[in-house]
Formats: sequence, structure tokens, C-alpha cells
Amino acid sequence: MTKHEIAYEIARGLLETGVEGGYDAVSCSTGGNYPSIGCSQWEGGRANDLLSKIPGGARFIGRAYNDIADAGELDELAELLDSEAGQRVQLEQLIEDCEGYVEELQTIVFLDDSRCIIYAGMWCPTSTSVVNRFIRRRQERGYNIRSLEALRDMFRDEYAAAACIPANCYEGYANRAENTYQYVAAVDLTTAYGVPVYGEGPFGR
Repeated sequence: MTKHEIAYEIARGLLETGVEGGYDAVSCSTGGNYPSIGCSQWEGGRANDLLSKIPGGARFIGRAYNDIADAGELDELAELLDSEAGQRVQLEQLIEDCEGYVEELQTIVFLDDSRCIIYAGMWCPTSTSVVNRFIRRRQERGYNIRSLEALRDMFRDEYAAAACIPANCYEGYANRAENTYQYVAAVDLTTAYGVPVYGEGPFGR
């Protein structure tokens, strides 16, 4: 699979599972008084860039979350994001982001199975650098990063602690690991790309 093909499948996975949110997602960032928007929870400059490409989005650029909420415009922002133009722009930006994820992930030795790259890529919105470092360190310790099941177990059991996530969020991350595994294991990469059926490829599972 090409970089763009893998990026497209990562983006499709994020949208299908809704793990980062829907097209119309609007919330206050955990990092400050600014909105976190769309299907990848874009913030700051990335959110402003997204809004600049959607007709009518300019009036939300650079505004604090509380300002939008106090003006009673949260629903309007959500509707704008969920519009045909909003969905199109988000998909384009998400695929562009995912191409960056793929570039980073393909620098990891032995992370060369298409499904494993897609699985890891679906975690990259949490932090591409943390995901990259997490996988590298476990590969160095002998983990089989060519195995989708092994990746699931790694992320389910160890990622939250490695990423310094609060303990009360561990269960949510474990659920994300399992749900992402179920999605990627079931996705059809054979018809479109000729990738061997899951479990029948050259690498151990």
C-alpha cells in the first residue's frame, strides 16, 4: 500500500469508529479556553486553518470557547462543521494529517505490515511522537510489532501509563485498544489493495 492509501484507511478508521469524535464535535479543550473541533479534535492553528477553508468558518477563528458558548453559537459551529463543505474539508485535512502519521511510523524498523501501520496510525491523534517512541521502545524489547494482536495487547496494557494518562482513564484506553483492533482486523484491504486476508499474511499473528 502507498502512503496515501494507508493514510486514507487510517482516516476512514478514525471516522468509522468515531474514536476522536464526529464531524460536528465541538468541546472545550482540556488545555485551555479554546474550542476542540471536528473528527480529529483539532485545536489552535490547525482548527483555525480548518475553519478558514469552510465557507462561513472565518467568524469562529481565534475565538475562545466561552465566547462562542456565551454567544449561543455552539450549535451553529457544530452545524457548520457537519455541513457538506465542512465534512469535505475535514476529510481532506484528516487524510493530510494521517499522511504525516504514516511518514513517522514508517521510520520504525519492522513496522511494515499494512494493518499494523493502520492500527498504530489510529492512535497518532493522541500524540504522534508518543506513539512512535512507545512502539520503538517495545520493538527494542523484543515485542512483535508485525502482529496486530501483539500491538493490541501493547496498547491495551501499557500505552496509557507510558503516555502519562491519569489512572482513571486507563479503562477507556483499554477499550480503545480493543475496539481499534476489532475494526482493523475486520477491514477489507484485500479487494482494494491486494493485501493478504488477515491471518494469512507473511508475518506471525
